[in-house]
Amino acid sequence: MAKSDDAHDHEGPDAAQEQEGQASEETVTNVHAWREVDAPSRALIHDLKTAIGRITDQIATQVQMEVPAYSGPAEGKRRWLILMASRAALGQLVARLDGGPPSSRKVDDLYAKMGYGEATDGNELSLILSTLERAVVLIWDEVRALAVAHDTSAAVLSYLSDLLQEELRHLQDQVRTGYREAQRVAAAATVRSRTLEALLSRDQTALPGLAGKAGWPIPHNVVIVTATHTGETGPLGREYLCGKGDPLIIATAAKALPDLVRRLEADQAIGRAAISWPVRPVDAAEAHKWAQRALDLARRGVLPKDKILKCAEHRTQLWLHSEPILRRQLCQELLPPLLAETPNSREILSETLLVWLETRDSAPAIAARLDVHPQTVRYRWKRINELFGEALHDPEVTVQLTMLLKASVPMWKAGDQSDFERFHAEDDE
Repeated sequence: MAKSDDAHDHEGPDAAQEQEGQASEETVTNVHAWREVDAPSRALIHDLKTAIGRITDQIATQVQMEVPAYSGPAEGKRRWLILMASRAALGQLVARLDGGPPSSRKVDDLYAKMGYGEATDGNELSLILSTLERAVVLIWDEVRALAVAHDTSAAVLSYLSDLLQEELRHLQDQVRTGYREAQRVAAAATVRSRTLEALLSRDQTALPGLAGKAGWPIPHNVVIVTATHTGETGPLGREYLCGKGDPLIIATAAKALPDLVRRLEADQAIGRAAISWPVRPVDAAEAHKWAQRALDLARRGVLPKDKILKCAEHRTQLWLHSEPILRRQLCQELLPPLLAETPNSREILSETLLVWLETRDSAPAIAARLDVHPQTVRYRWKRINELFGEALHDPEVTVQLTMLLKASVPMWKAGDQSDFERFHAEDDE
């Protein structure tokens, strides 16, 4: 008995679908029969074509009055969408009356996109389905009035009514298809977004399970990208994990990086992107920090303002700026002689001192690096010795000075005056 019930239950939906299919075929058959016996007159079809603009304008006005979610200005985007959808539906109906095909790929795609957009906007599916029903009622009022004016037979009126209802069901199906696709995409995006969050988390316990659901094989090495953007960016493939917001966060296998760089360079919506060097997935959170820091340093003028910043090319600056508070404190402790100089003197002396600390070259060699006369370097060096004296012979101090100036001079040259403002504020106290 249980087995029999199971079999009956299994056959139920299929049987219902078969009955529905038979009913649909019967409707189509009747429609074609009416079409052959008593077709709408050419004059009626012509008048319907002529009235499309007027009818759809009335529909748009009525829908915006009756459906608060679709209200808006007379020249707004919402009204334009309603007009476009109504014209497409009524145009398709007239085309069928004129012997055209039962459906149009262009119209189907339009209604599928409408359903997709409704889901993306967070509207209930029932809202647009009921609105379509209301629009069809308004269309039928106009079609029936024209048909009566042409002294159309009851058979043709019935044919027109059935054809319009068939069109409604077909367009609603396209809307449902688009709506479900948007839900599927949103659900997949949510899983992939959660996978990215797990990858960037200190606790990656949930990563394997989420990555499996997202269809993202965890690679041996990953790169993390942060990117500013000015709008909707181009689509990425399944090999990429992409978060939302600004800056945009992207994770991918290291081997996919060349393709991603090409995409980022070509995408007009991308402002600037910073790319970490390859790391094991367990270090993805650190790679994310490096990329974020690179974007910040580029914004402040410390790093080049290139569209694509490769962190591997700027490791020293990323390292030196990893502890900004420590840099600020060392600056106030080690560089007061420089901070007290005039802006012009401070700039040329700090630049000269940094070149000497990095190269330990002679005055002519340093002069060549700075594009000045050797005697100019000697004058500067005399002043530097007056400011720092014996400290320049202390290895520990020179190491700290090298790192400090390497981190600070690019900031100063980019216009950051905070170190000097802090020095003078403390001096006033």
